[in-house]
Amino acid sequence: MKYLVCVCFFLCLQPLWSASVSAPADKPFELYPRSNGDKPVTYTKVPVPWQQDGKNWEFKYGTKVQVAVDADKVLRRITPYQFGNNLCWWDGREWIQDSDRTDKAQQSGISFWRFPGGSSSDFYNWDGIYDQAAPDQPDPSHMNQSWAISTDNFIQFCENIGSEAVITVNYGAARYAGVKYAADLASRWVGYFKQKGFKIRYWEIGNELYGPWEESNTLTGKPQLTGDEYGADFQVIAQAMRQVDPDIFIGAVTYEKDGPGEWEGHHNWTRKLFSALGGKADFLILHQYFLYPFKNGDSNAYEDPSNETLFGNLHELGDDLASMRKMEAETAPGQETLPVALTEFNILNASPTQTIQLVNGLFTSEVLGEAIKVGYAASNYWDFKNGTDTKLNGDMGLLACRDNATKDDTPRPSYYAFALYNRAFGDQMVDASSSDPAFKVYASKFSTGEIGLILVNESNDNRWAAFNIKGFQPKGKLMGWVLTGKGLNENQVSWNGVDGPVGGGGPFPLDNIKPYRGEFKADRILQLPLAAHSATGIVLY
Repeated sequence: MKYLVCVCFFLCLQPLWSASVSAPADKPFELYPRSNGDKPVTYTKVPVPWQQDGKNWEFKYGTKVQVAVDADKVLRRITPYQFGNNLCWWDGREWIQDSDRTDKAQQSGISFWRFPGGSSSDFYNWDGIYDQAAPDQPDPSHMNQSWAISTDNFIQFCENIGSEAVITVNYGAARYAGVKYAADLASRWVGYFKQKGFKIRYWEIGNELYGPWEESNTLTGKPQLTGDEYGADFQVIAQAMRQVDPDIFIGAVTYEKDGPGEWEGHHNWTRKLFSALGGKADFLILHQYFLYPFKNGDSNAYEDPSNETLFGNLHELGDDLASMRKMEAETAPGQETLPVALTEFNILNASPTQTIQLVNGLFTSEVLGEAIKVGYAASNYWDFKNGTDTKLNGDMGLLACRDNATKDDTPRPSYYAFALYNRAFGDQMVDASSSDPAFKVYASKFSTGEIGLILVNESNDNRWAAFNIKGFQPKGKLMGWVLTGKGLNENQVSWNGVDGPVGGGGPFPLDNIKPYRGEFKADRILQLPLAAHSATGIVLY
């Protein structure tokens, strides 16, 4: 049985933005500018107009799922901060300056970028002057050579796509060169962005500093870094940065688990940090890779997790936030609860094939929705370009790199999760539920009242969704965008029925691919068939 609709004229599918005048931001991640130079305002979003032209909704019906949506029950505000990514200095100047990168960033809808990149942030000197360098980095100046992405290149990229940014400053220097050196390095970077006329509102002091893998966590002749030492240094560095620009938000590195051991709690890192921060942080930072898939920690003993195991890890988002809030309440009573930004995430803490399979496209769709639902203020996928792991044959990047099976810069399955939210999600998350645990539903409404839905069917069978919607009277029209493939563990995926390269990934450009569209009787319950192993974005008009 099929749900058939007619086909007519096709137009561009980029969502429309609007903005209302508001007071200056007094809390992080609440307001968003339409472009970097604008005064921040309350972010609003309207859907693309319903269009006659499109593809017939021809999916087969399957097992029935009851979907409930309450448009009157708003859970969270939504901003572009919740759909971010990471750009790294090593991605290359020529690579990022290619117009194809701009097009792919724009058509994904990603407009919140983190720089300069992961652990190397903690020995990266933005000015290229390494008069005092990390002791275990024989030639850190290679990070500032002409082939690498510089601050100016990053600014140009963000300006080309109208993006906001978060910058991670070098905390490691506080350990190997002294906190005054680190504070001067960071504050001059704040000043450089101001000089260039590009406003950076969000800053992080360091990256994953609790871990022994991180630069300066352990140094010869010094005790291991602790949360309270970092908290004290944080205050010094943050003060120097705010003297240059008082209108910035600065985040502190936290770890989600509590415990005295090296790997469980990292010696009570977060509790010690809260006791030493003195209320000087504006937001907190978490990273989440959900699962370390190696037996007994042996990097040569990969344990292949099932798809059910991968999807079953989604609860970590809520668990981690609850753990953080508990430590915050117990250690810093009376202080304001700080927003939490998830500035790195991916499906696994490794680069196996699942990272480039359809399963990651669906999982990323769930992470983006679940992170908003449980209360993260921002999130950044790791990352835009990474590189294929020659041993495990996966890649954490959104775009293919050094993959013998497919062309460089082909969008990976996870890329399309962002494209779905860009087209089908509004500016307010509303309450929604599903009768099937393997059928996830994330619901929103636009500023003009339309409903936007992200529906993830983890099953290898089609589903038949019956929608019970409160607080919204549809006009009987919809548009949709669908990510699917031949199976959860396939590298090749399709977008609205158009297949990507046989070797893996999906099609591009997206704006040339027609959406699905449909009409239904507005006075009856909408019943819609949905594809197996798919992530679907729908706007109800």
